Amino acid sequence: MTQETAGEGNANENKDLGKEPETAAPEAVEQVATPSPESLVEEWKNRAAYLAAEMDNMRKRFVRDRADVIKSANEDLLKGILPVYDNLFLALRSIRESTERKEARGDAGPAEKLFDNLLKGVEMTFNHFEQTLDRVGVKAVDALGKEFDPQIHEAVGQSSDTNFAENAVTAELQRGFVLHGRLLRAARVIVNKVTQS
Repeated sequence: MTQETAGEGNANENKDLGKEPETAAPEAVEQVATPSPESLVEEWKNRAAYLAAEMDNMRKRFVRDRADVIKSANEDLLKGILPVYDNLFLALRSIRESTERKEARGDAGPAEKLFDNLLKGVEMTFNHFEQTLDRVGVKAVDALGKEFDPQIHEAVGQSSDTNFAENAVTAELQRGFVLHGRLLRAARVIVNKVTQS
């Protein structure tokens, strides 16, 4: 055999190796089932419904997260304003106590009318302050006479008053507040500890 003949033989063998048998191709085509148009439509409908539900869940989650951010966005500002509230509250309490003492003594003079007008002005300012806090979602913690709750109360002292139940709040030194149900500042309170003899 010459080199040309041997080369042609190798080339023919290489060509034959690259080809699949003609009988194998029809069998492979028969094994692959083509989906019906109805099943393709159903599959696309299912995918579209899934994606629509997923988008709706994302939208709801976004709305909920945005609402939470808005609710708590002013928390630092409100914490800064609460000392102003405390000062107004203490000023009013002091004025009222002073007025009660003067009325008990029977003191009356020309300055009383000015004093009464000042008291009314401070009361109006304080009431407006409370309404504004309420409007933005800030609510005062109800403490006096209630059972001590470490979640919303901060105990700063004890008393032993028989007029109150054991573990009840007998005095409120500083009001506590919640913002949309979340604690903004704990109420500073005196807790009753009745000693048993």
